[in-house]
Amino acid sequence: MLIRELRIPVTLIIAVLLVGILGFRVIEGWTWLESAWMALITMTTIGFGEVHPLSPDGRLFGMVYILAAVGTGGYAVAQLSGYLIDGRFALHLRKQRQARHMKALRNHYIVVGYGRLGWEVVADLRHHRCQVVVIDTEDRALEDLGVGVHHVRGDGSSDAILREAGIEHARAIAIATPSTAVNVYITLSARQLNAKLYISTRVDEQGADEKARRAGANAVVSPFPSAGSQMAHRLMHPHAAEFLEQLLSRANPELVIDDIRIRAGSKLAGRLADLGLRERFGVGIIAIRRPDGFLETVPGSQSSLNIGDVAVVAGSEDAVAKLRAAFEGASSD
Repeated sequence: MLIRELRIPVTLIIAVLLVGILGFRVIEGWTWLESAWMALITMTTIGFGEVHPLSPDGRLFGMVYILAAVGTGGYAVAQLSGYLIDGRFALHLRKQRQARHMKALRNHYIVVGYGRLGWEVVADLRHHRCQVVVIDTEDRALEDLGVGVHHVRGDGSSDAILREAGIEHARAIAIATPSTAVNVYITLSARQLNAKLYISTRVDEQGADEKARRAGANAVVSPFPSAGSQMAHRLMHPHAAEFLEQLLSRANPELVIDDIRIRAGSKLAGRLADLGLRERFGVGIIAIRRPDGFLETVPGSQSSLNIGDVAVVAGSEDAVAKLRAAFEGASSD
């Protein structure tokens, strides 16, 4: 596809060249090749000389054609030079390359809003080597992303921007703009564009969490109540709070929490006592999400993992990775 900024100058050059070819052909009766050569050397002011002696009508046409061709050529050259020198051409190539990468993305994560909360979300996702696409309206915010993170500049409430970020093939989206109303609206749009998408939405206004869930959010995050609860827990139970902070910290590779969905054919199905995951891999099952939505916390040795369950596992990064590799049909939820 011809670059939009170059359509007018390139079209003008082609039009003037065709006019010259047709004029010399009709007025002088030259061949198409001779007419094209004469039109080209006249337009570029090379000055090789006339193909054949020109008639008076041909000279009159040639004078008018030289003025039109030189004016058009000067304008086109100025446009082309400006496009190349000021970096717009390089920017266009980068955008095309990014667009190709976007189309190839599958099961990636989208983060809408790259403020303080969005920054933390992206940092955690990058720490776990996830593919991330960030949507924000500010160029200054997107400049800080660094290498390896795709971005789309625009309004996340626009369906076109969400599609550009590959929402139809995304695994999950975090909606973290400062506006609760905007976040609920984006949630609604995202759910309509991808019915299977996992959506985590930020709300700051009291009572807005229910609206976000009705709009299609799977999880609702309220930063201020969460921070308040964390501070209170830290005051009352400092050691337990410190353990939880380290558990969730991306700087702590010794213990991570992950989800594994038990699919058909998985060897991870069965009684926990029979599986012996702690003895074999150093991984513990700390919760089980049943297909009906019930969350079984601290399951005992007699609890079972069944097809359709989601096991919440805890262990080191290496141990969890080995657990995944050992069982066919076990994949992250």
